[in-house]
Formats: sequence, C-alpha cells, structure tokens
Amino acid sequence: MQVNASIFKAYDIRGIVPSTLNEQVAEGLGRAFGTVALAEGQSTVAVGRDGRLSGPMLSAALIRGLVAAGVRVIDVGLCTTPMLYFAASTLCASGIQVTGSHNPKDYNGFKMVLAGRAIYGEDIQKLRQRIEAENYVKRRGRSAAMDITAEYTARIAGDCKLARPMKIVVDSGNGIPGASAPGVLRALGCTVDEMYSEVDGDFPHHHPDPSKPENLAELIQ
Repeated sequence: MQVNASIFKAYDIRGIVPSTLNEQVAEGLGRAFGTVALAEGQSTVAVGRDGRLSGPMLSAALIRGLVAAGVRVIDVGLCTTPMLYFAASTLCASGIQVTGSHNPKDYNGFKMVLAGRAIYGEDIQKLRQRIEAENYVKRRGRSAAMDITAEYTARIAGDCKLARPMKIVVDSGNGIPGASAPGVLRALGCTVDEMYSEVDGDFPHHHPDPSKPENLAELIQ
C-alpha cells in the first residue's frame, strides 16, 4: 500500500485528514502494529481517541486492522493520552492513542506504546515499511469497549492529597480534557469553575493549545 512517508515522524504518526492520513492508512497501521505486537507476545492493545472530528473514523479503521491481525482490542473511547497510557499499563502493556495533539483541527495521528515502551524513531519507520509491503499476519481478534474514567480518577485521587483547599478555573477549549479533567480535580477536593468543557472537534471558542498566549486570554480574565 502506498503511504505518504512524511506522516511518519520521529515520535508519532501525524498528518492532515484526509489528504495525507485516512482510514486506509489507519487500518494498515492496525494490521502492522498488531503483527508486531503478536510477534512480541502482546495479544491485547488498548485504543483511545481525542475529540477531533476524524477520530471516530480513524479509530474504527485502526481497530479493524488490529482485529484483522488477531489482536484483542480494549476500546477505551474518548480519553486523554495519559488515560490511554494508564489503560496500556494496567489493563495490558500496549496501546495506541488517536490524537492530533496541539495541531490544527484538520490534523490527526497516532501515539503508540508497545510492551511498555514508547514507539519512536526506527520502530515507526519499520511500521511504515510493513504497511507499504502489506506484510501482515491474518487472524481474527476481537474488540470490546471499556470506560476507564472512574479507575483513572480514583488512581490520581488516591495518590495525591491537597495541602489546602483550592479553587481552580479550567479552560479545556472544547478539547478532550474537558471530559475528565474537571472531574479529576473535584475528586482531589478542588472547587472547579469550568470553561468550554464540552468536547467539540470544531474548537468553536479557541484552539486548545496552551502554549499560545491568545488561547489563554479568557482564562486569565
């Protein structure tokens, strides 16, 4: 299968949907990752996604590929990348997050963990080569959905204790943290004022990139 080599970055796979990244690439990645995972004795892979509009399509294609390779998929659905890493360290040892990170809304991509280690560099290029060669195992796996929000929240609340009461304003910018961050902070005992917690891949108020000062204007006010 022909793919755009430019989307295979040093630490993740990232491109513009659908021009450089589409469901065919996502399914191919699932088949390739599943093949490599099984070769390393990893039969289960957790999959999560952020709130981007292309997320459901790419996640579904990725899961199809993993299942076609013979992998058991734990679909944790909408979640932050740390939540996916939590799933990939408690429910299994491997996982893929479908996320565009801090990039504009037409971007999306994949962050990967295999057998407890982050996939980067040459390992990402080897996945590209496997996709191009369509060098996959063909078996039959399965997929099941699981909500890990309660377990993730309890883990953080169990690890931390506030030194004093805190009131916090949280601006999620309609990004995926809006679905979990306010709840986590309340579980820690904080009083939380929420801004733009509704997950919306159009990012109607501002892009949820806190490194840009213009995105913090309302929060500061």
